Amino acid sequence: MLQVFMLLFNFTLTTPEGAPREEIINVYSKHFETQIECTEFLDSWTSMIESRGIDTLQDMLKEGYSVKLNKVSCALQHVNAPKETQEDEESEGGTN
Repeated sequence: MLQVFMLLFNFTLTTPEGAPREEIINVYSKHFETQIECTEFLDSWTSMIESRGIDTLQDMLKEGYSVKLNKVSCALQHVNAPKETQEDEESEGGTN
């Protein structure tokens, strides 16, 4: 199992009836090997995420729904290594 950092988006979704619902969205398309890499990415891209990213998300919602970004952070995730990587690690481990 690999440990990676991913972007974690926390936002409030408001329904057409005006009822807020807390939602947490995990974005799995962007992986970072270290927290420092993830943090540096956020330092560079937070303003773009907060403006254009949220506008893009808003455009994907049905009419009447709205979204408010509360926080973007780096979250540690555990992911299964691809089968090739697992086999490589096992073969490397047997040669020591």
